[in-house]
Amino acid sequence: MKNGFRVIDSDLHVIEQGAVFAEYLDPRYRAVAPDYLGWSPANFPHWRVQGELIPPWSDWPDVVGPQAALDRPAESRFREVRRQGYDAAATLAAMDREGIDIGVMYRTFAHMIVSIDRLAPDVATAYCAAFNDWLADYCAAAPTRLRAAAIVSLHDPELAAAEARRAVTAKGHVAIVLLPMLVAGRYVHAPECDVLWRECERLGVPVAFHGTSGGAGHDYVSNRFIKHPNFRTLNHAASFPLELMTALGAVLVGGVCERFPALRLAVLEGNCGWLPWWLDRLDDQWRKYGAGEAVKLASRPSDYFRRQCWIGTDVDEALLPMVIDRIGNDRIVLSVDYPHHDGPFPNGIASFLDRADVDLDSKRKILWDNCTRLYRFDAFPPDQSPRT
Repeated sequence: MKNGFRVIDSDLHVIEQGAVFAEYLDPRYRAVAPDYLGWSPANFPHWRVQGELIPPWSDWPDVVGPQAALDRPAESRFREVRRQGYDAAATLAAMDREGIDIGVMYRTFAHMIVSIDRLAPDVATAYCAAFNDWLADYCAAAPTRLRAAAIVSLHDPELAAAEARRAVTAKGHVAIVLLPMLVAGRYVHAPECDVLWRECERLGVPVAFHGTSGGAGHDYVSNRFIKHPNFRTLNHAASFPLELMTALGAVLVGGVCERFPALRLAVLEGNCGWLPWWLDRLDDQWRKYGAGEAVKLASRPSDYFRRQCWIGTDVDEALLPMVIDRIGNDRIVLSVDYPHHDGPFPNGIASFLDRADVDLDSKRKILWDNCTRLYRFDAFPPDQSPRT
C-alpha cells in the first residue's frame, strides 16, 4: 500500500539466468537445451539457442554503447538486487519500497528464446514449460504477493493450449502471455489459434500481449533498423508499441473478440497514448471495408476493446489524461517495470500518486480495481488460484 492506495503492478519482471533451462527443462530435450552464456557485453543474460544468440544483439557494439549509457546511472539503484541474483526476496523488498501489494510476474528473456521461427513446436513448448515451472517455484516464495504469468508460443496453437491448461491448473498461473508478433508466419487471428483462445476463455485467465526488444523472428518490426544508425533507440522505441498495435488490431478486426466474448485481453508495456487514435482508425477502416470482409463483426472494433480489453501505462506517460478522457479510466493498468533499468524504481508509485493531471478516482482504478478485473482477483482472491 502507498499513501492509502492498494497497488497491483500489472507486469513486474524476473531476470532469468542459467537455472531456468539447466534445472527445469524436460530431460527429453536436453540435447537442444539453451546454452547459458552468462552476462553479455550489453549487460544482459544471454544464451546460445540452436546456433542463434539470444538476445540477438547481445554483443553488437551499436547496442553495447547505448545500453551502457542507460545502465550507468542505474547501477547504484540495482546493485543489491543484482547481488541477490534478482531472486524473489529482492523482488519482495523492491515491492515494499514501492508500496506494491501484489505483483504479477512476467518473463524478460524466455520469450525471446521462443521467438525463433524455426524451432520445432514441441521444443518451443518445452522451453515455455521449463520457464513456467521455474516461475511457479519463484512465486512460491510469497504466493499471496507474487502471481505467475505463464508463457506460450504459437509455433503450435494446440500445444500452446495444452501448456496454458497445465500452467493454470497444475501450477497456479494467473495469465497467459504471448508475444505480439508473427511466429513462423502465423498471426494471432489465424483460425488455428482459436483452440488457444477457447481454452483461455474456459480457464478464466486473460491473455496478455507483451513485447520484447530482443525478438529473433523474421517478421519483427525493428529488424528494419539493423545496421542502420541509432539502432538501439529505434529498436526499443518501436518494438513495444508498434507490435502491440498490430496485435490488438488483429484480435479486434480479425474476429477473435467476436468469437470469444468472455476472453479477456491485455496489451502491456507499450504505452497507451496511441490507443484513442488506433481505435478511431480501426473503426473508420472497418466502416469503409468491413462489409466486404470474409470475417464478419457485429460491433465496431472499439466496442470490443471497451468490452474485454485492457492496456498498460507507465507512471509518467504524458498522454495518459487524454486516454482517460477518450477511453475512460476503467481499462488502464500500470507497471513500474521493475527491475529494468529504464523504469522508475524505487519511486514509481509515489511519482504516479503525485501527478496532478490524474484524478483520485482514476488513480485508484489504475492502481488496483482494473487489475483485479483483468486478472480476476475479485473472483479468485490472491490466496486462491483459478484452478479448473
